[in-house]
Amino acid sequence: MKSEHNLGVGNARTEMCKAAAGRYILSFDQDDIMLPFDLGGVIAMMDANPQYAASYSRKYLFNDKGLTGQVHGASPSDFNAFFAPKLNINAMVIRADALAAHEYFRPVPNSAINDDVFLMIRLGADCRYHYDAEKPRVLYRIHNDQNSRLFHHEDQKPFFWMADYMTKQYSDLYQGIVSNKFPKITAENRQLILALTGAAVFLKQNDIPLVLPIIQMALEIAPEDYGVWETYMLVLANAGMHKEIMETLDKAMERFRSDTPDKCLAFLYALYRYCSFYKRPFPEKWSPVVEELEMKNSEPPAIVLENLPKKK
Repeated sequence: MKSEHNLGVGNARTEMCKAAAGRYILSFDQDDIMLPFDLGGVIAMMDANPQYAASYSRKYLFNDKGLTGQVHGASPSDFNAFFAPKLNINAMVIRADALAAHEYFRPVPNSAINDDVFLMIRLGADCRYHYDAEKPRVLYRIHNDQNSRLFHHEDQKPFFWMADYMTKQYSDLYQGIVSNKFPKITAENRQLILALTGAAVFLKQNDIPLVLPIIQMALEIAPEDYGVWETYMLVLANAGMHKEIMETLDKAMERFRSDTPDKCLAFLYALYRYCSFYKRPFPEKWSPVVEELEMKNSEPPAIVLENLPKKK
């Protein structure tokens, strides 16, 4: 199909999805490289697990000189679903009915890009994601002429707009959270409440007396959600609470280190930002772990190296 007018990327994706007849949509950018992966197996897995609205993996960034060292995509977090979902839309397999129910790739208010992130945020209100931690699916090309650079925002305004949009959709629940009248948690609303709690911390991040009890409540609700721990450390850093952030790091590392190294990297990155900004020494206790995780993260799988274009 072809439009006589430039619809913009979000509207163009939407029209293509509406025209598609399949049960699943696979989102992919035209200048990237899709790595071989078991698409049939992913679809069979999703057919057997209707709780998942989409399945995704990570992507490795490259340019004309080769890999940049950046890897995008990590385990989903309900807590950061409305303000910083670490999901990867490239080669994401999405249910067509879930797309329709959440208004496809709607453009972001006041933003020329990020329609894919906006979709993932809306899905995060009531849908589950499947993350394939073992097999990357995409080599993502970085170049100076891509839209994400041409329309680059110097701050987090698009994420504030999106988080603000989601809190307004559930204003009664959100107002209860920010006014110290925390809603009753049920199996049906737990995911939404946690996402709204994360959005409250993000939108009110400079109001430390307000956000500290909110994020501590989130830790009680979902101690298994790494996004809560990571954001808690950044809030403590913003408040200059050095002792408390070290104690939180220890608890988080002990909880997640053994089976989810990508989450530990998130914690360590948060702590690194804190130490750099406040000129604090990085804790020697965790230096060997940092080296171990960095070594693991710096060695791309063979499938990435085999499909990487030759350097120009």
